[in-house]
Amino acid sequence: MRTRLTAVTALALGAALTLAACGEEEPAGEGTGEETATGTAELPDVEGGFGEPPTLEFGPGQAPADLETEVLQEGDGAEVGADDFVVADYHGQVWDVDEPFDTSFRRDAPSGFSLNGVVPGWKQGLTGTHVGDRVLLSIPPDLGYGAEGTQDGSVPPDSTLVFVVDVVDRLDPDVTGEADAEPVEPAPDLPVTVEGDLGAPATISVDEGAQPPAEVSATTVATGSGAPVQPGRAALIQFAVTSWDNGQQQSTWESDGVTSVTIGQGSLFDQLADAPVGSRVVIQAPEQQGTGQTGPQPAIAMVVDVIDVIEPR
Repeated sequence: MRTRLTAVTALALGAALTLAACGEEEPAGEGTGEETATGTAELPDVEGGFGEPPTLEFGPGQAPADLETEVLQEGDGAEVGADDFVVADYHGQVWDVDEPFDTSFRRDAPSGFSLNGVVPGWKQGLTGTHVGDRVLLSIPPDLGYGAEGTQDGSVPPDSTLVFVVDVVDRLDPDVTGEADAEPVEPAPDLPVTVEGDLGAPATISVDEGAQPPAEVSATTVATGSGAPVQPGRAALIQFAVTSWDNGQQQSTWESDGVTSVTIGQGSLFDQLADAPVGSRVVIQAPEQQGTGQTGPQPAIAMVVDVIDVIEPR
């Protein structure tokens, strides 16, 4: 039975892109640009600089059989680790198809995602790049969407993918909140106990005998020094969540790490609107009866650290 706890965690941990991981991860291929079993591996020409929508022109050569990575423009920022959370602009096309099947350049801001939650070609191809790099990736089917393609049909089965990726930022997966956030005084009277210093991972548990909430609420327990989170923006958060009976507990600090959630899309995280970046917030939500597709969803409590926000271009 899918509970609210599981649904909320899945919402946050799966909110990356259409780049959801699929298939088995394979060892990274060495991009050589030399002849392969499929013919001459010639990467497409790319016009446009970092931050600009790219234009791809494919030559007569066939798609490379292995993963190919080329840094088109070098940045001078931090190196991207294999488990990092990455903020990036991207433009994706199926090999030798003129129109993109997905591109962040048609939206008003870059996207954020964990390298543990994307197709293996992205994880392997972006690991070791740097913030400020513009990277060209040619991803063979076994490191992309494989024999199935995408559910919406935008990527046919057994497609080689070509991406241009601008690495805008990267965060450690276990990044914590603002250590200098200002605790709210006097401390709010809450039916939960939050443990963990500011600037460290937090846990949450419901106090014995506490009555479940009658409505959704958000209580700031420490105020950060950053700008308020605006509706429509993607907030980068870490959180811990518990069912009201403390029988189910999960934490991004202990699983996939920093997570991106767009504020104003109807989730519980909409309660973070106007919270300054760096804040620690407790969210409570009542039990729901469920629908024909889901069973009853228990009351929950969450503690959320607002790490950062993805700014528009």
